[in-house]
Amino acid sequence: MRLSPIPGFPAAAAALALQFLSSPASAQQSTALPGITVQGATLERGRVQAPSSPTAPPPSSQAAADATAAAEATALGVPIETIGNAVTVITGEDLRRQQVRSAADALRGLPGVAVNRQGGVGSITQVRIRGAEANHTLVLIDGIEANNSTDGEFDFSNLSAEDIERIEVIRGPMSSLHGSNAVGGVINIITRRGRGPMTASLRAETGSFATNDIVARLSGGNDRANLSISAQRQRTDGFNIAPVGGEKDGSERNTLALRAGIKLTENMALDLSLRNMEKRADRDGFGDFSAPAGSFAQAFDDRSTLANHVFLAGANLKWDMLSGALSHEFRANHNGTTTQDSDRTFFSESKNISTTETFAYAGTYRFDTPAIWAKHSLSALVERQDDQFTPEGTFADGRTRERGRMSYAGEWRGGFADRLYLTAGIRRDDNEEFRDTTTWRLAASLPLSELGMRPHASVGTAVKLPTMFEQFGIDQFFSPNPDLKPEKSFGWDAGIEFTLPGSRASLDVTYFNTDLTDKINGFVAIPGTFPQRFTAQNFIGTSTREGVEIATRVRLASNLSWGAAYTYTNARDPDGREEVRRPPHSARTDLSYTFANGRGTADLGVIYNGRMEDIAFLIPFFDQSRLGLDPYWVVNAAASYKLQPGVELFARVENLLDQKYQEAFGFDAAPIAAFAGVKLTLGGPDGLGGSWAK
Repeated sequence: MRLSPIPGFPAAAAALALQFLSSPASAQQSTALPGITVQGATLERGRVQAPSSPTAPPPSSQAAADATAAAEATALGVPIETIGNAVTVITGEDLRRQQVRSAADALRGLPGVAVNRQGGVGSITQVRIRGAEANHTLVLIDGIEANNSTDGEFDFSNLSAEDIERIEVIRGPMSSLHGSNAVGGVINIITRRGRGPMTASLRAETGSFATNDIVARLSGGNDRANLSISAQRQRTDGFNIAPVGGEKDGSERNTLALRAGIKLTENMALDLSLRNMEKRADRDGFGDFSAPAGSFAQAFDDRSTLANHVFLAGANLKWDMLSGALSHEFRANHNGTTTQDSDRTFFSESKNISTTETFAYAGTYRFDTPAIWAKHSLSALVERQDDQFTPEGTFADGRTRERGRMSYAGEWRGGFADRLYLTAGIRRDDNEEFRDTTTWRLAASLPLSELGMRPHASVGTAVKLPTMFEQFGIDQFFSPNPDLKPEKSFGWDAGIEFTLPGSRASLDVTYFNTDLTDKINGFVAIPGTFPQRFTAQNFIGTSTREGVEIATRVRLASNLSWGAAYTYTNARDPDGREEVRRPPHSARTDLSYTFANGRGTADLGVIYNGRMEDIAFLIPFFDQSRLGLDPYWVVNAAASYKLQPGVELFARVENLLDQKYQEAFGFDAAPIAAFAGVKLTLGGPDGLGGSWAK
C-alpha cells in the first residue's frame, strides 16, 4: 500500500519524528515509496500507455526496480523519488476521509504553505508558498492555469475539494517550467477520472450556520474511455465576520465539472476538462468612519457583496511514437475569470473581466545509454499565451487591455543506475510588453536505500510579470506605470529524506533560501493628485526568504497512521521588516484510524498558526501601520461509518476548541461548527446491493 505525504506538526519535530522512526510499527507516504508519480514538477510528457517491454539498468535495490516499473506502468508523471524539488502530495482519498470541503483547508499547515482567509468560507482566500506573495503561487487545475490575469492570483474560496484526485505542492522557483507566477512554487491539482463500472453517487450534508452542501456525481471508465461529471451546490447563512455587530455573512458556491477521455488508437488519446465555478458572498465594509480617531479600521456590518465566475476549459491530445520512446502533447486551454464587487459604503461597483488563452506543444524523447547504466529524457515546449483584461464599473473605463508572449522551454532528465537522478531545464519567454526573460532550474535526487536516506536539492530562477491591473491601471482611480519591471527571484533548497526499511515511516527535512528583486508595491499614492490617484512601483532592494520544512508520516499500526509537519519561515521585505501574513512558525498533525474492517474511519487534525504581522489602517486618514495577529490552534475531528454497501454516514466538528482568531486583521474566523450527512452510491462493487466480501 502506498501512502502519499500528508504533513502535520511538531514543534520539536525532528526529535518526535526520529523517536517514531525508531519504532517498528510505522509506515510513511515517503517520496521513496513506489507507486506515486508527480506531473507538475517536470516537462516530461507521460505515455498514452506503458511500454510493452521496458528496459531498465541494473537497479541498486528491489525497491528502486519496483519504483521504476510502477512509473513506467502509468501515463501520469514521473516517480516522486526521481525529483530533486521538495514536493508534498495529498490524495483525494485522504481529503474525503478527513471530510475536507475546501481546497484551501487541504493546504493549511503543509510544509512551506500559509493560508489566509478574510472571514467566512466565501471570502477571499490567499495561499502563499515559502514566504512569497499570493500571486507568486501558480495554480494548475488539470493542467489549466487558474490564476486570473487581473491580479495574478487564484482565489481559493472558489475551489471545492469534492472531486480532487490529488494535490501536488511543488516548492521552489519553477518558472523554467511554467513561466510567470511560479516564484514560490506550484500547486498542481488533478481531478478524478471515471474508473470502473458506471457509478452514481449523491452526498448531502447539513450543519452549523444553516449550511447545506449537496453533490451529485456520475462516473465510469475503462482502458478505452472514461467520463466523470459532478455538480455541487454549497450554501451557508454564515456568521458575523466583523468583530462587532451581529449581521451574518453568508455565501453560495456552485460548481459543475466534467472530465472525459478517449483512446482514439492504441497510441493516441484525447482528454477534455471543463470546470465552471460560480460564487456569491456577503462582504462587510472596512473602516467605519464613525469610529474614534486613532483606532484601527476593521470590518463593520453593511450589505456589500462580492461574486466570482471562473470557467476553465482544456483539451489535450497525446500521441506516442517509436514504441513509446517519443511522446507528443498538443494542448489548448482557456481561463475566463470575472470578479465583481458591490460596495454599499461608497456606493460603487466594480467588475474585472480577465481571460487567458494558451496553445502549446510539448514533446519528450526517451533513450538509454546502457554503457553507463543511464536512462534519459529530453523534453521541449513551445507555448503561446494571450491575456485580456477589461475593468468595468464606477471608477473604470471599460477598455480591454491585451498582451501576449511566446515561450520556449527545454529539459533534460537523467537517471543513473537507479541511483542518481538529475534534472536541468531552461525557458525563454518572448514578451510583447516587457523585456524578454530567461529562467533556469537544476535539481538532483540521490536515493541511498541501503542507508535509508535520500538527499535532494534544487536551484533555479523565477519571474513574475506585473499583473494586468498594475501594468494598465483602470484610468479613473489607478494609473498605469509603463516603467514597471518584472519581479525576479533566485532560490535554492537542500534536504534529506530518511525512510525506514519497508517504508514504514519517513522524515524529510529541507532548508530553503530565496531572494526576490524588483518586488512590486501595487498601491502607491501619486503625490500632488486630487482626487488621490494610485499606481504600482518596483521596490528598491532585495526581499529575502529562508526557512526549514520538516514533514513525517508514520504507520503506528495496520489501521492507525500519524502525520506531522513544521515550517519555520523568515520572510523580510527590502526594508528588513517581516512580510505580512506569513507566520514564522506553523505546524500541523493528523491522526487517522480505521475500524470495523475498514467500514469506519476516524480522523483528528490539529493546525497551528504562529503570531504573524499584518497591515492595519488608522482612522480617519487610513495611515498605514503594522500590528501582530495572535497565534491560534484549530482542532478538527471527523468520523464516518458505512452501514452497508452504498450507504455511508459521516459527521465532523471544525474548530473543536472554539478558538477566536483572525487570519487577516479586522475579520473574524469561524467559531466551532458541526456538520453531518449521508452519502449514497449506486452501481459498482461498493454501491447499493453490493457485498462486503470481495
